[in-house]
Amino acid sequence: MERILLSGGFVRPAFGPSLSLDGGRLGLPLSGGVCWQGWGGPTARHPARGLPRSLEVLLPRLDGALHGLTVVGAASLFCEGIPHGALCGEWIARSGPKTVRLEMRMGEHVVESTDLEPRKLTTSDRCAIRTIGLMDMVGLTVRVDVFDFPLSLGELDSLEFVTADAGASFVWSDVFLGMEKPLVCPFRGQGGSVSISEIATLVRMRDRERLDAAQEQLAHSLRRAGSLDEAKGLALTYLGTLCGALLESGAPRSFHLMQLEAARHLDAQKTLEDVVIAAIHHVQEALEGVLPSSDRNDDPIGRAQKWIGDHYAEEIEDEQIAEMVGLSTSHFRHRFRERAGQPFQKYLIGVRLEKAREMLLAGKMPVHCVARAVGFRSLPHFTRVFGQRFNVRPSEIKGTGSR
Repeated sequence: MERILLSGGFVRPAFGPSLSLDGGRLGLPLSGGVCWQGWGGPTARHPARGLPRSLEVLLPRLDGALHGLTVVGAASLFCEGIPHGALCGEWIARSGPKTVRLEMRMGEHVVESTDLEPRKLTTSDRCAIRTIGLMDMVGLTVRVDVFDFPLSLGELDSLEFVTADAGASFVWSDVFLGMEKPLVCPFRGQGGSVSISEIATLVRMRDRERLDAAQEQLAHSLRRAGSLDEAKGLALTYLGTLCGALLESGAPRSFHLMQLEAARHLDAQKTLEDVVIAAIHHVQEALEGVLPSSDRNDDPIGRAQKWIGDHYAEEIEDEQIAEMVGLSTSHFRHRFRERAGQPFQKYLIGVRLEKAREMLLAGKMPVHCVARAVGFRSLPHFTRVFGQRFNVRPSEIKGTGSR
């Protein structure tokens, strides 16, 4: 069976914070829309007490068995003083006369979201929780978590979230319903997608736009594969078909060796995302050798710099980015240094330090949290390189922007 996530809609505010994480890389179809924030706050006069107490989800059409509920957001704000185990909110799912309540309790599901320590656990009710990044809420940096609740129901009639009286304020970015469907080949060509039999025709017609669409289809399918072996097999099947079509269209015999190199490279990958990066690299290499992209504005170094700006807090290696933008590591390093005027790692540290300086000036977070939030794993290392760049210790700059 194939497990897929269908987005549940809800009425979003006209303006407010939104989640800018890369959903494709995380395996989540994130909307990027304005988040919903619920009622909360420690006192009756707190501004969040004027926010709504419930969120009604607009249900998508379910064509398979419902297996779970996945929600993304900050859970939650204003938790100080709430006792451990207190009910902070709950998801209520109804199917005919049956009602299922998925409770979110303090200290287990709920931890103050301004605590940026990453979380990864499974609760007593089998809810899997993992931190996927950070979000800015008007100068306040908060932790973003994914909650995967098991939920098995027949026809789902309604779904809503209700805040409890404890005072915790939840911020929800996206709601998904998990569904199971029989596995089918992702290249059957249904629903406007590219079929495997079309590849040769597209190569003969030199339809690079449609071939690029097939490449995106491949990446999406690899991320949804049930196992590493399945992903590697799918990638090799596609590459074999593509290289065969290119050979028929006049590609050199060296393309046979390219397939062997791709097979060895793919076999060495240890995660689904690594398989995606490796497969797309070999697809792009094959296409550029025979059917160069018509987009003359393609800028791999610019794409790399944009990706760094969005993912600076993650563990990043230049080999990974080189594959992502379709360059060899040595060529990428040369071109990156030529464009940025400095080596890759120095540039990455510089981006992290500039982000850290912005956070410290906002005065909302302690130094050790800022260091962790921008990707430094060692506070002494962060303090040393920060001082080298700005000629001041992080503790001396903290909060000056709010005075």
